[in-house]
Amino acid sequence: MSNDRFDQVVSELIQPMSALPDGPYDALYLLRKDGGLVYTEGYWHPGGKVIGKLIYYPDPHGRKNIHGRSYTSIVKDVRDGEEVYVSHEDQLCRVFRLLPDLPPDANRLILAEYQIAFPLEDFAGFFDPRRGLAYLMANHPDVDAVVRKTAEILEVSVADLGITGSSALGKKGGDIDLVFFNSPEKNMETVRRLWGIVYSQPDKQVVEYGKFWPLKMYVDGEEICTFWGYRSSASAPVRDCRVELLKDEVEVYGTVSDNLHSLYVPLVLGLENVYIDGEKTGPIRTVIYDGAVRGEFRKGLRLRIMGKLVNLIKDSGETETVVSVTDGFNITLERFKAGVPHLERPVRE
Repeated sequence: MSNDRFDQVVSELIQPMSALPDGPYDALYLLRKDGGLVYTEGYWHPGGKVIGKLIYYPDPHGRKNIHGRSYTSIVKDVRDGEEVYVSHEDQLCRVFRLLPDLPPDANRLILAEYQIAFPLEDFAGFFDPRRGLAYLMANHPDVDAVVRKTAEILEVSVADLGITGSSALGKKGGDIDLVFFNSPEKNMETVRRLWGIVYSQPDKQVVEYGKFWPLKMYVDGEEICTFWGYRSSASAPVRDCRVELLKDEVEVYGTVSDNLHSLYVPLVLGLENVYIDGEKTGPIRTVIYDGAVRGEFRKGLRLRIMGKLVNLIKDSGETETVVSVTDGFNITLERFKAGVPHLERPVRE
């Protein structure tokens, strides 16, 4: 095709997988050797696998044009002229039809049941978030201005920012998906500044699908969606470990005592005053593999969680028992229930 610029743009943005010495991390676009585009989910990528979703697949009849090449979206359909999300189950069916060589248990992930474990060897490289942002800012002065203003408002350096979402592929999208790379403590300071803006200025709030998004805001009319990355992957609390299922269904009540890792995928919350299946227990952590609820959990919130009880086992043999949740709909604010005390406590940031 005369307008096919795919290889040219990709050559400016792509990095070899060897440039990820600690393995893949969250919110990365990866290029498969067959041309497919996979989006990573979280920091847990065990045993030579990449945990994520196939987002776009090469298709000469596809509706999605990426630098002159036609792709089909696996996660969205167009109905009545509008984009709608495909259910998790239908997405999985589509992927297995397209990639029949995937192991049949590739989606049997206890921590991330709606994701797929792709063999690491299937990938040609990854779209570097910092390179992608530099490319976008250099080619779109309006994006450059908004990114710099966002960095100024939130008191961060542009050097600590990257880009994700479709913009990571070198295309300006409908919104700007910025990744903030820093320590968990510094990132939480930045989020508190963000919350101070969106909770006090309604015109800055982003409401989509009837939901208020606490990690998004408008800057000069542009929607900024924030993602959060660890400056060092070693800071990620769920990374190199095996997973052992202890109990498939548990009902947990607990009060959020630690939300430092609630901005990432997977979200990790510390819980205190915990009841599991009606029995009082000690403090425990919950691991939530659903990016849609990032930033939702302040300290002091009392939660009801329907999940699984699992062991996280490190290579050293160190084991931690946690509550695993793969769908944010399974987490609600506590309601009165016989035998479980309702604890009144001010919400703390």
